[in-house]
Amino acid sequence: MGGLTRRELLKAAGAGLGLLGGGLLLGRLRWSDWLGGELAQTGGAATPAPELHEALFYETIGAESLNCSDCHGDLGENSQALYCHVPHRGVYVKCRLCPHGCVISEGARGHCGVRENRGGRLYSLVYGTPCAVHVDPIEKKPLFHFLPTALAFSLATAGCNLRCKYCQNWTISQARPEDVRTADLPPEELAREAVFNQAPVVAYTYSEPTIFYEYMLDSARAGRALGLRNVVISAGYINPEPLRILCEAVDAIKIDLKGFNEDFYRDVCGGELAPVLETIRTIAASGTHLELVNLVVPTLNDDMEELRALCRWVVENVGPDVPLHFSRFHPDYQLTNLPATPEATLEAAWEIAQDEGVHYAYVGNLPGHPANNTFCHHCSELLIARKGFWVTEYHVIKGRCEYCGTAIPGVWPDVVAQDQEQPLPSEPTDS
Repeated sequence: MGGLTRRELLKAAGAGLGLLGGGLLLGRLRWSDWLGGELAQTGGAATPAPELHEALFYETIGAESLNCSDCHGDLGENSQALYCHVPHRGVYVKCRLCPHGCVISEGARGHCGVRENRGGRLYSLVYGTPCAVHVDPIEKKPLFHFLPTALAFSLATAGCNLRCKYCQNWTISQARPEDVRTADLPPEELAREAVFNQAPVVAYTYSEPTIFYEYMLDSARAGRALGLRNVVISAGYINPEPLRILCEAVDAIKIDLKGFNEDFYRDVCGGELAPVLETIRTIAASGTHLELVNLVVPTLNDDMEELRALCRWVVENVGPDVPLHFSRFHPDYQLTNLPATPEATLEAAWEIAQDEGVHYAYVGNLPGHPANNTFCHHCSELLIARKGFWVTEYHVIKGRCEYCGTAIPGVWPDVVAQDQEQPLPSEPTDS
């Protein structure tokens, strides 16, 4: 497969050559336990358990010092006597990676299902074992202001720290490592394979990269050593300290700001809104390229005043130049009773974003819509025309509008491949 052009590479992906979800690379990768088959096929024989890798960001708690408030919140002075119904035995650990702050008993796992307490030490069960690998155009993430037309070597492991009822990749995000077919792909080999497949970007995506944090961090560093860029496609449910370290190792982060309502986050996503807002502020302050996506779900987070408040918060807290994508919901997982988002709803959200001062608002999952394109916020000229995942016109010269010279926020190549053909849809999805 060496020497394939970008067009040939993506045509091969659409034709379903090898790997998961119509991906590529099967004949080339030297993976020890690749079992083939469709993405995240559950049941039957599972991949042998990988060598354990100790997790970062946790502390050990002896049973004698464990209080019920560690798990159940502040219940008052007599919480242990009044509330506790489980004998505390052995050594516990408290995970500090994400806002859940799981207190995990010996032999148990955290909320994500991939971090396990063994003898008072917390281990990642998914280090170096992706269950989905694919080569995608960067526009699929979606990242519209970061190296347009670049190929992204994209991967995910099983597990997630949220429980979104509409997840389109639930077969891996809501699975445990032993329930899916995986490959052995350590960080250094991952970076080499990205280079071999002419993908200048590595993308951590599909499920929730936070839960395979150690693997992602080491892979990003290995990729950077070979001149690769690294991007993270995340829901942003991560604590500030590990996030700041991650920002130093990667080049761009796309955050799914799932709504602007605490009840929606708790009831539909299994999380809280405030930590995600803090994540967005932290990324913006770090200087790492940032884009935001809001998946608009009919009846649940499509209130126009709520969307207006979201847009206003973005402008006031991270600035008008952060690209904001409003994506179309498609019925899936536990929300198959809802319709797809009406086009008019997405257009209304797009107009609200512009009214509130967002310079670069987009509509997603509606191929061919004019709001897929990028226009200069100063002179309104068309800068990037897109047809699905393909760029058909490109007028950004050295990071500036070709027509008026205004600096366009983003990370821009000097030359892009302007292909007219559409790639076939690929799985899994990014948003």
